[in-house]
Amino acid sequence: MDCVVLVSKLALLISVAALAEKTFDPPIYKYDNYEICKAKYNQEATFCITKIHLDSEDGGNCSIPSAISPDNHPNILSWSVCVQDCKHELMSLTPRERAQLNYRHDETDESNQGDLKHRYGNLTKACLINRLQYHFNKTGTIEVQYCESNEEQTSDWVAMLFLGICITSIVLTGYATLTNRTAESLNSTEPGLVEAFAIQRSWRTFLDIPTTKTYQDFRYIEGVRVVVCLIIVFMHTWYEVIMLPTSNPEKLLEISLFGKFINIMSPTYVQIFLTISGLLVAVYFLPEAGKEESFRWSFLRNKLLKRLIRLMPTYVLWMLFTASLYGTMNNGPMAYHTLKMHSQPCREFWWTNLIFTNNFPIRDSFCMIHTWYLGADMQVFVAALGFLTLMWRFPDAFPKMVAIVSLSAVSILVFISHAYALDPIFRLGLGDMLYGIPLFRWMLVLYIPGYTNIWSYLCGITAGHMYVTISNGGPDLRDTTLYKIIRFLSSSLVVAVIATSFVVYNAPYDRSSIWTALMNAITRIYIPLFVSVCFVEGIARPAGSIRSLFNKPVFSYLGKLCYIVFIVHYSVIKVLYCRDDPNGTVDYVTNIVRFGITTVVSFALAFLIFLFIEQPLVAFLRGKLVTQADKRKTQ
Repeated sequence: MDCVVLVSKLALLISVAALAEKTFDPPIYKYDNYEICKAKYNQEATFCITKIHLDSEDGGNCSIPSAISPDNHPNILSWSVCVQDCKHELMSLTPRERAQLNYRHDETDESNQGDLKHRYGNLTKACLINRLQYHFNKTGTIEVQYCESNEEQTSDWVAMLFLGICITSIVLTGYATLTNRTAESLNSTEPGLVEAFAIQRSWRTFLDIPTTKTYQDFRYIEGVRVVVCLIIVFMHTWYEVIMLPTSNPEKLLEISLFGKFINIMSPTYVQIFLTISGLLVAVYFLPEAGKEESFRWSFLRNKLLKRLIRLMPTYVLWMLFTASLYGTMNNGPMAYHTLKMHSQPCREFWWTNLIFTNNFPIRDSFCMIHTWYLGADMQVFVAALGFLTLMWRFPDAFPKMVAIVSLSAVSILVFISHAYALDPIFRLGLGDMLYGIPLFRWMLVLYIPGYTNIWSYLCGITAGHMYVTISNGGPDLRDTTLYKIIRFLSSSLVVAVIATSFVVYNAPYDRSSIWTALMNAITRIYIPLFVSVCFVEGIARPAGSIRSLFNKPVFSYLGKLCYIVFIVHYSVIKVLYCRDDPNGTVDYVTNIVRFGITTVVSFALAFLIFLFIEQPLVAFLRGKLVTQADKRKTQ
């Protein structure tokens, strides 16, 4: 009997020893309770958010794995701590234990100068190293990303400037609406500053549907614009969950079939916007240029001025909001991930947005990152003005010019893809967000630069040239063999690229191969090609059911708001998520509901900005900078 008891005790000891030696994977997200920290320590409460790079088992920092799944645990973690709790934990240790953690109490004295990250950096790092070693037998490198205290924040001059603009516009609108009621003032193409703010003028502009032949021929594009805008809002709402902490990240490690489809298609929707821009630039530039007796720089200047006047009022207003009030709308860990980390770059790099260089691949921090599109669009627009000028002056050289630019655009895509060994499939999952480097490189050098989006603009310009040619009684190139081949190829590529992307999504392949680079180039050109062919197919032909639907007035009205919706929607999404619990669970139903809320709120904000800011300033600035300049030239 004694032997049995002895053996049992020995087995128990062995089991306990084995359990003690076993290491468990630390959670990807581990956040101290922010509200308890605030309530417990009142004004002294300080909260820090960190990124942890776990060390590998054989020492050193872990490398980025080729694939991340529930069976392949990420080695980059996002943890946050209540600094005061950390301080108590460390003070409970012996001096020798604190020394082993490289913690010195005097470095975190309240009288220390510098920001909170530097003041509490040593304490936070020592605390997390201790927690990793004690609970999970792991070590790693701690990067303190952000710290905030419970101290009250005061408004600064940027917030005052934003509020001042809003109040001034409301006052001007009210005054102009009550005092400018004559038809002459409302119909003037050169309104004064006060007259331009009359609500009657902005309302009439909103309801006005141009009757020109060109607009009526492409009126359905407003419907395309609205649908693409809604898809982009949905994608950004969908991806927001991946970017935020949660208690069940395992759900985000496995990408569903629908998630793969979103990843495959998401880079293509902005290309549709760029293709539309190229089309509209061409269909308005070429007929107007044809009326000019000779080349005038003022003609190009006015084209650029009109575009800047159209873009800047809303852009600058929302940039001021993002740099000021947006970052102070809430506090805590989720507010950092949703608000503050997107607000601070606008205080530092606002000037890159103003000169439309915010998409240059030279930084890792962006003000209003989604507005990279405006930088790319403006850069290619300026290049398109030069291209269209050459088309106007040398019309017979158009085929050669298109061939040269097409070859150059595709070569740029192949060269960049091969040089950086880029993945032909856009991948955005939890693992990609945590590691970031491959995803960020893909976006930085292939997705957002203006020179990698030349093809989209060129496709639109080519479709616009065919429209102008056919409308002026020229040859219909749709009857040529070359066009029929291109039409067949465009439709075939849509099916082939999407199907191939699904097949190889989880398959291993050599990203440094030239064939992979060619595949990457194809995935960047097939949608603009297909969309431009669809535009060409609709020239001087009866509208089908889809075009007839998109020709409805409601799409013309909503289409006028899409630019503003694009600017503001990303902020609306972030605000909706800023109060979530970082220890909550992923809920896709809530995500879909928030897409609906984002859509409604964004369009409502866009409507108000359209009436009170955009249209008044556009009318005033065009009258002063464009219309009056044209009059002086003709005198």
